[in-house]
Amino acid sequence: MNIHAEKPKTQSLQLRHVFHVPAERLFDAWTDPSLVVQWFGPAGFTTPEAKIDLRVGGGYRFRMHPPHGEPFDHWGEYKIIDRPKTLAFTWILENQGCEGSKDTHCETLVTLEFIDMGDKTELIVTHDGLPTEKSREGHAYGWNSSLACLTEMIG
Repeated sequence: MNIHAEKPKTQSLQLRHVFHVPAERLFDAWTDPSLVVQWFGPAGFTTPEAKIDLRVGGGYRFRMHPPHGEPFDHWGEYKIIDRPKTLAFTWILENQGCEGSKDTHCETLVTLEFIDMGDKTELIVTHDGLPTEKSREGHAYGWNSSLACLTEMIG
């Protein structure tokens, strides 16, 4: 008898948003800790601490505070840094309480593409390797809300 276990299928998420700033400025909003703390996270969350070692193989760690509950960290490693076109990094979920990821530990990949449109930039966010459809839905909410916070901060 041949028993073969299949690897669970993972979910991907892709979002597009146009910002009314040049690509360089938008790239800085993702890579300068003094800017990240001003916007990162869904509405109602704060990110009082962001540490960034911006080099391939370097890491980041963002301390997030939800409106209710205990603070938690998001962290990972930079895989691609092609300023101001592409930024890719792993995204570690460890025992996160976010929808669809509670008590889950997994490493996913976030890729940001900055499409230069002159005085505007289209940002394409692709989040690959999410463990479940519920996790995908929860991250869709989180990323959309975070991008709205970024829009408010960056002008």
